[in-house]
Amino acid sequence: MNIFSEVKEHLTARQAAEYYGLKVKRNGTTCCPFHDDKHPSMKIEKNYHCFACGVGGDVIDYVSRMFGLSQFDAALKLIGDFTLPVDAKGSAELSVQEKERIHREKAERERIAHIKERFEKWCSQTIDILRNCILEVDDVNHFLIGKPLDIIFSEDYAQMLHAEPLINYWLDILCMGDISERQELFLMDRKKVEEIAGRVCAGRKRIMGCSRGSA
Repeated sequence: MNIFSEVKEHLTARQAAEYYGLKVKRNGTTCCPFHDDKHPSMKIEKNYHCFACGVGGDVIDYVSRMFGLSQFDAALKLIGDFTLPVDAKGSAELSVQEKERIHREKAERERIAHIKERFEKWCSQTIDILRNCILEVDDVNHFLIGKPLDIIFSEDYAQMLHAEPLINYWLDILCMGDISERQELFLMDRKKVEEIAGRVCAGRKRIMGCSRGSA
């Protein structure tokens, strides 16, 4: 039995997490410490898994992720902090299987980090796009004051007015919603967001005959 297996024989992820300060409910749920989690989305007992951001693993992985340590150093930290009867001497050389596991876990962490970075970038860019759409609608509202009824009751203007409450709803989610709401918008409606934003911009140009910057 190697150092990793021995540590996991003695400790669960929950025991370590609570020792390092995580508050866990009786049913094993808790707010995930690895993302901005306002509602408990992590289940933790022997192992842990977050249903919002997707991270998960065993007790050693938890400590590795929490403190930014290698798997081996995380195991040593647990041995020291919990005074485990595990002999760490001669364990520096990892088996091929352990090296492969560590490599897979590292690749998975990098994949999740890339997805998170892409998601956060999309949120920031989409907030700017939607705020610009609101300005586009305001521009048209002012432009149409005193204009002929055939312009005021155009299809473009009707679509812009129809889109405005939806745009404000999306902005509320992106600016004030929790992580699960933003993720749902990203997964389910990002194409629709792009379509509505493009429709508002195109409608303004057709109505006013110019881009907002030259108005």
